[in-house]
Amino acid sequence: MLPRLETALLWAMRAWVLGLLRDTDVAPRIVAVFTRLGAPEAMASFDGLMRGLAHGARRVLDVNCVCHPRVSGDEQSLLDACALRQAGRWQDALALLGTLTTPAAAAACNDSAARLMAVLNAAGHMLQPNAALRRHAFACAAPLIAQGSARLH
Repeated sequence: MLPRLETALLWAMRAWVLGLLRDTDVAPRIVAVFTRLGAPEAMASFDGLMRGLAHGARRVLDVNCVCHPRVSGDEQSLLDACALRQAGRWQDALALLGTLTTPAAAAACNDSAARLMAVLNAAGHMLQPNAALRRHAFACAAPLIAQGSARLH
């Protein structure tokens, strides 16, 4: 079971995608979730994040139905990107988002994720960044490390 904030963000992501696919306005329901978290103004940044993903995705992203019990790899990546932004790891979040979207969309999504997390953090809600940091910290340095010529013995 995910912590409260992760559960809320996951539900909101899934509901947003469902609304897009069914051409249904789900914004009031998502705003209600953010309102319960004390951060109704989070909707603008959340919507920016999701629009950036929808318009800049390199492929169809695996986002489940709101009632699905497991978190997909793409959903986890989105939660991780938010956790990395919260932890001040903007380059790692950008690298992670770049695996899902075009470079321009990754930059826009990264900015939206930063604003979203700032609003949620100001309302007293924090993501659990430890697992995201283990999975993705220093991802932005991977191309540089691969080019390096130093050997470790």
